[in-house]
Order: sequence, then structure tokens, then C-alpha cells
Amino acid sequence: MFSDSFRNLEEKSTYVTSTDKTHNQTGSLVWVDCGNEQDPESSFGKEILHSELSVFADPGTPPASRFMERLFTAFRNKDGDVDFARMLLDGCQKRHPECRATDEDELIDMPTRVLDIGVTPGWTRLVQPLHLELHEPYLALSYCWGPNVRHTIELNDRNFTSFLELIDEDTLTKTHQECIAIARQLGIRYVWIDSLCIIQGNLEDWLYESERMAEVYGNATVTVIAGRAADSRDGFRVNKIEQRVPPCPIPSSEYSGNLYLWLPRIKEEGPVSARGWCFQEKVLSRRALVYAKEQVYFSCQRSQLWEDGTLNVQDPSHLRIGLFPNPSQDIDAQPNRSERKKLQNWMLQQWYKEILTDFTRRQLTNPDDIFAASSSIVQLTQRSIRSRYLAGIWEADMVRGLLWCASYSVKWILRKSTWPKPKRPVNRNGEIVTRSPSWSWASIQGEIYTRPEFIRQDMSFRDPTNVLIRPLSPSPQDSTPRWTLLEDPNCDANILHMPICELAFFGRPKRARCSAASRSELSTFPKSGWPQRRPALADQGFLAFLRPAETEHAALSELQLPTTENFAITWFDMAEDSAQTDDCWFLPMLKDRREGLLLCKDAADGKFRRLGIVAIVKEKLTSGSKFLPWLITGPEEEVHLV
Repeated sequence: MFSDSFRNLEEKSTYVTSTDKTHNQTGSLVWVDCGNEQDPESSFGKEILHSELSVFADPGTPPASRFMERLFTAFRNKDGDVDFARMLLDGCQKRHPECRATDEDELIDMPTRVLDIGVTPGWTRLVQPLHLELHEPYLALSYCWGPNVRHTIELNDRNFTSFLELIDEDTLTKTHQECIAIARQLGIRYVWIDSLCIIQGNLEDWLYESERMAEVYGNATVTVIAGRAADSRDGFRVNKIEQRVPPCPIPSSEYSGNLYLWLPRIKEEGPVSARGWCFQEKVLSRRALVYAKEQVYFSCQRSQLWEDGTLNVQDPSHLRIGLFPNPSQDIDAQPNRSERKKLQNWMLQQWYKEILTDFTRRQLTNPDDIFAASSSIVQLTQRSIRSRYLAGIWEADMVRGLLWCASYSVKWILRKSTWPKPKRPVNRNGEIVTRSPSWSWASIQGEIYTRPEFIRQDMSFRDPTNVLIRPLSPSPQDSTPRWTLLEDPNCDANILHMPICELAFFGRPKRARCSAASRSELSTFPKSGWPQRRPALADQGFLAFLRPAETEHAALSELQLPTTENFAITWFDMAEDSAQTDDCWFLPMLKDRREGLLLCKDAADGKFRRLGIVAIVKEKLTSGSKFLPWLITGPEEEVHLV
């Protein structure tokens, strides 16, 4: 039985099937219901076989005037992508003021260098807009270079002058050629491509341009995202999706042409969604034409339309450049202190829920780019949070920021493709690189997770009577405490390399003995609390038990507490660290939370380094631990964390 539930064919203005509570709309679909599996003649039963098929119309045919759904593949409508993009780009420019980089009467700031591609092939050259006083629309490209790829033609100090005269398009990487062709077809004369507009091998130019990505992508008329291509030498424009079955025509007496049924297409962007630099390039773009894995879609600050007709209205909290304060907006002039605090809290939530998680699950060819690849988004975020950015942690939210953990260790259901095992970052030679202090999430490679209750219950981290660590001294300039040993540690949002940063604060670290957690011991340990998947983590060497060290026995006896019981379970950031750790320290962070940091202490300089996260044993029938009086009392001491 075929059930056409997508529209009233008499309503010409309607081109989608349904609208949900968020005003998102699906494309036209035909549901196929095959009845009961045991009794094909029955339409009722426990097991119902059903599926759905997509509907599309070919551009330029009568049905296309009433159906927005399209199919652009190597075997059908191969060049329809640009007409699709042109229509949506034109509508966005005319009707979406929130998608504009500037007011209509303001000039656009262009990148330092762009390609002038002329109107026909053969005229491409590099130009410097500032020298020519150019303020013209331009297109930007976001793409994967590919494994160990060096483009045949790249801008460098040796060919800079010749690039200003002429660039032979035939020698360019295929992805670059296709991007330039799209720009010409859209009527956009100027194009920005990283390897052709940033001087390769010139560190000074790279540092300067890396900090300007918010302007480069934010001011572009549109960004082309080559989502489906893992290698820039292969190109991206042609959709090579396999044609398992040919489209099925739906004849109609109403049209001279046909509608067609075809298999549904997935909505995955492809390899670009796994690359670190591409994260901020997409977020910073006001409009994007995305060549996703199986179809094209156009996205702006208001909505997102896929070629199969699916329309997603942007959720107010969806991460995009429109959420960040405009650089021209003077936040410091905001007279309402509570409004500034509200903005800070909201942006911190976005940081933990959206930015940090999405960015850290991605890969970087050069692991040292960890801060450079997110610098522009971090600088925009900083305008709302109003705090120093210390090697990945916001100083205004230091306690919560330090309690990060790898998603691999805490997710209840493990999906290897999403949460691979954390590892140390290594360079191309396989050598471990130190790109951040041990206390920063950047010290490991893998998706970072912040517990939802940490995000919801942010007042626990802001109440000074609840926090068990405090900076050595507040800053004399403002009310934000300084957590660093040095007043200027060369760590902030605009610093692209932060391998060293020493925190200095008061705390009550408790010395402990660490022992591996076996499955048999775990079976007798209280099961409440986290992390979940304890047996699996124990088998892999991530988990261990903590019991008080002998130096703590006197304090425990005074409080009439046992001295030989395990008081906490700990999971290491890196499993290999557990085998080398016996003597360690537990740093409690909050009175009302059971979590803290697992540290080791360097006997030579007395400085601490992070090893992982600790959760105190939760007693049965209670919400706390009998060891709590010991953990939150005792003299404070200086803690230097590196």
C-alpha cells in the first residue's frame, strides 16, 4: 500500500510533508507499508514491514515548480548544485538581515589576500584588497587537504610575486579548481583558499592569519564546505553515490514531466566533520554551501535546506556565529551587571555542551595546532565570558574547567567511532608532543566530556564557601582571581601555543595509595556513582582504588575513621599511567561534590601533575561519604600544578 502523506497536491506553495514543534520540515516522502510479516494480507499485527522513499523533481520540469526536492548526482542533474545554491543565496541576502556580516551601508573587510578569478578561466591572480581598497563580496573554502598532502601549487615566499601576476588554474588541486568554478557560476569574483592566500612555510604570516579566521569566514558571502572529500586531489563537487536502483517515475496527468521516487539519502557531512580546523570554519561562516556525503545543503543563520527538501530552522542555542557578540558591540558598556553575568553563564554552558565536545572529537594533522585551530572561536567566546583563557580552561570558571574527563571513560554505551580511546598526541614521527600543561584537556587526544550536572548546578562552583581550592591572591586590577603563578603566563585566547602554564593556589591535597581495580574487587565496591562500565575500564587499566597513605593515618584516627579502607575510585586520563602509579594525591574540589583530581607529585620540585579524576565512595543509604570530614578539613597548603 502506498500512502502519499507529504502534501496536498492542490497547494502550490507547499513543498514539504510535515512540521514538528521546532518548525523543522521533512522533504516529500512516500511511505511504503507491506503489512504483517507473518500474514502479508493483513494490515494489522505486531510486526509491520514498512519503509519510505524520497521524492524529487528534475530542475526545469513542470513538477519542479511545485516540488523543491532535487537529486544531484554523477548520473542525474550533475550541475544542478549551483542553481540550487544561487536561489537560496539570493533569498538569504534579500530577506535575512541576521545573516549579513555588516549593515547594508557598511563596507566589507576582506582578507589580507584573495584570488581574483575574473569572469572566465585564465585570469586568476592573487590580489591584496587593502592595497587596492577593495571591499567586495568573496567566497571562502573549507575542506580537507588529505593525508600528507602538499598541493602542487601553494603560495610561498618564492612565488609570491608571480602569484600577483597570474596563477595557472590547470595546475591547481582539483578541489581548488572546483571551488573557483562554483564562485564564477555564482557571480562572485573573489575567492579565499588557505594554501593559496596564506604564505606556506612562513611562520610569521601563519600566526597572523590564524588569528583572523573569524573575519575571513565571518565576512565571506558564502563558504563552500567540501564535506564529502577526504583528499583535496579528488575534488568534491560530483556526488558519486552509488545508484543501487534507478529512480522510479510517477506519471501524472497533471504534468508533462514526471516526479520520481528514489532511496532516502543520509544527512552526514563526511570527512570534513572529523577535521579540527574545519570546526571553526563552519561555525564562523554566516552562510555555507555544504557538499555533504550524499547530498548538498545550504545553511545560514536562520535555516538549513537540504537538496531532498528537508528544512531545519536553526535552534536558538545551535552553535553559529550569530550567537557571539558582534565585535563592534561594547560589552563593557553594558550597564546591567546581572545581564553581563547572565551572558557569561550562558556562554560557559555553550562552551561545555557544544564547543569543547565537538572540537575535541576531531583530528589534527599537526597536534600542536590544538589552540590555533580554535583560536578565533575562543576569542569570540571570550567577549562574553570576560576571562583569561589558560591553556583551554576559562580562569573565571577554573574549578569546573579542571574537572574535565575523556568521553571514553564515562559514556554508558561505548561507540568506538564516536569515543575512541584517549591517547597522547604524537607528531608525524610518532613522537609524543607536549602541547599543554597536564591539567588541560589538550594534554590528551580524544573527545572531552563535562558532566551535565556540572553544567546545570553551576552555583556549586561559584559559592566560595563550597569550593575547597582558592587562588593565592586576587588580581589587583579586577575581581577575577588570578590562578597562575605568573601575572603574564603567555596564556590566553590569542596565544596559539601554550605548552607551559603553572597554576598556583591553596588546597588540601590528601596523600593516597593507588592499587589496580580487579573485577572481583569491583563486585564488592558500592555500585552507585560513576564512571559506568567499570569492569571494562578496569580490564583496560583505567580504574584504580585509593586508600589513605600512612601519612594520613593520624588525621583519620583523630576523626575515628578507618585507615585501610578504599575511600575512592579513580580513573586515569591515560591507562598506561596507572601501571606506574602507587604513590599519589587526591585533591578535593568541592564540599558538596564527590569528585576531585588525581595528582602525582614531583619529588624534585614539589609540583603536581594531573593523572585523572577521582570519585569518593558513596555510602549505601546516604548521599555522602564517611571520609568527607577528613577530606574537607586540615591545613591548606600551596599547590603548584603544571
